[in-house]
Amino acid sequence: MYSGALLATAARLAWDPSTYAWFRFLCEAQYRVSAAYVLGAGLWLAALVHLAVAAAHHRRAATCLRLYAAGVACLAVSEVAYGAWMAASLAEWWRTAPQAELARRGADLVHDLKPALLAVDRYRDVARPLYAMIEEVEREAPNNVYVIAVFGMLGVALQVAAFALACRLARRASGAGAGAGAGAGAGAGAGAGKARALGGGGVLGGGGALSTDDDDDAPPPPGWRKRANLGMYTILDKIF
Repeated sequence: MYSGALLATAARLAWDPSTYAWFRFLCEAQYRVSAAYVLGAGLWLAALVHLAVAAAHHRRAATCLRLYAAGVACLAVSEVAYGAWMAASLAEWWRTAPQAELARRGADLVHDLKPALLAVDRYRDVARPLYAMIEEVEREAPNNVYVIAVFGMLGVALQVAAFALACRLARRASGAGAGAGAGAGAGAGAGAGKARALGGGGVLGGGGALSTDDDDDAPPPPGWRKRANLGMYTILDKIF
């Protein structure tokens, strides 16, 4: 959801004049950094989603989960850095930039325009809707700040939860892999010991070991006679 929202915002900042025209005119540096960062963050989140899906189907799930946790941590650090830079640069812009003075004069112009719209009788059918739109913008604009704050806090909580859960699942996957490897090694050792016990020559009388696939390259034991021992094993196999 957050990835799609960021990519949609990046598209609007790049191609929607109603979004980027005023932002680029008033504070060009902040506009360019924001457009690049929003696009990069959206792509980064999309890559994290694919990495989480890969962790569920990949043999090396622990590695994928660790990479996911590292990616979430990097994203959180970049968000803090971007927010701090934006706050500092906008504060400096508001104090010193000529465009900030234009923005303040524009706000004053809107307040002066409202009585003029009410005084126009000849174009009342146009002036009244414009006045209503200005009133609605002034009334509903603070809601955008509330929505951004709520979704920002929710995003922080989700990132913390995702990082903690990924670390926990990575530790669990590492423990399960280590246990499976130890079990497989013990089973292989037991199987090899059993094969050596069966291959001892005391019972069969041949004095040699059974030849297995793993021991094909090993040198034959002393007293091993291939033709005689194979003949003995064939006879015993037919009897039993």
